[in-house]
Amino acid sequence: MLSSLVVVVLLVLGGGIWGVHAWQTRAKPVAQASSKRKVAPSQSSKVAVKTSSKRVTKPTPPRYTKFTRLTGAEHVSGVATPLDKTSTAGLVTVIGQTMRTVAASTHGPARWTVAVRALNGGAHAYVADWTPASHQFSASTIKLYILIRYYQLLQAKQINPSTQYTLRQQDVVQGSGVMLHAKLGTTYTLQELVNLMIRQSDNIATNVMMDEVGGFAAVNKTIAQVVGPDHETSLERKMMDTSHLENGKANRINAEEAVDTLLKMKQGKIVSPAADKAMLALMLHTKNRTKLPSQLPTGAVAYNKSGESNWRGIENDMAIIDYRGQTFAVCALIEMDGEHDAPLTASQAQTDSEVSAIATLGAKLTTWIAAN
Repeated sequence: MLSSLVVVVLLVLGGGIWGVHAWQTRAKPVAQASSKRKVAPSQSSKVAVKTSSKRVTKPTPPRYTKFTRLTGAEHVSGVATPLDKTSTAGLVTVIGQTMRTVAASTHGPARWTVAVRALNGGAHAYVADWTPASHQFSASTIKLYILIRYYQLLQAKQINPSTQYTLRQQDVVQGSGVMLHAKLGTTYTLQELVNLMIRQSDNIATNVMMDEVGGFAAVNKTIAQVVGPDHETSLERKMMDTSHLENGKANRINAEEAVDTLLKMKQGKIVSPAADKAMLALMLHTKNRTKLPSQLPTGAVAYNKSGESNWRGIENDMAIIDYRGQTFAVCALIEMDGEHDAPLTASQAQTDSEVSAIATLGAKLTTWIAAN
């Protein structure tokens, strides 16, 4: 069991800057919940590619397995050649050249993963500088699935958006949002709490809504319904709750699953066309627009949900972007230190490099997809 103060340090293999994962879109059936993540054992330090069109169910390995930072000639030029014939070389190049600008962490290169796919099913890529590239810490991006669970219940008339909730002392946690500064006894409707959870990324509103929609098991059931039973994405603790760190529980997100979810939402296939449109409307007005949406060309529209934490230097963002008749989804995840590395409080320079890389990535991907 991990100490409450120290996370077991991972022995990082290799020292390269980045490698490539590219695989075909996988059709994932609607199924009941499974919060288990199938994490592949560490791969060699060579570039690894997944070509299977179907996830293979494997015995659940220990939670903490070693990961390998990928090496190879690609990091010299910043241009990688995907080995999977279905990948889009131009996108891999854009991602690689942009993400290699992220500052190094205490334990070596920062760990990052990027997934992107066009709505029309054409251009797509999955690029990571580590393997097995299964999931990373979600920070606030996990709130997307609490949002979906709420709208599922709303659609089924199993929750009343006008129900009043009164703020209590035991609800108060630190971090993002505005409820931290509200007076105890302030009342909110459930719909107002959902709005705050997405637009302001309010942690107190998020924790309240976790309970209102049925808790961890209910949200993980929704995740399984949306992305498939072998999901890597999972909700295992409340916002700002560090009491579970000893047993390895954390909120995690898989970049490919996030992209799948966003594209389904854009198509009105998550809950209903009206409900999906309502969810996207909230994501159109998120407060934090400093990453993927920040440098987009004039006329581009972004629906995003970001996540960030100084703890481990986490900077994430995911978005649906519309531009010049093209629509695509992208998810970018960065950690200064991985799951097995000693926790790090990121420096301002490290954080700035992460935010800048994701912002530049959003602009470059948008321009490339529109032109191709």
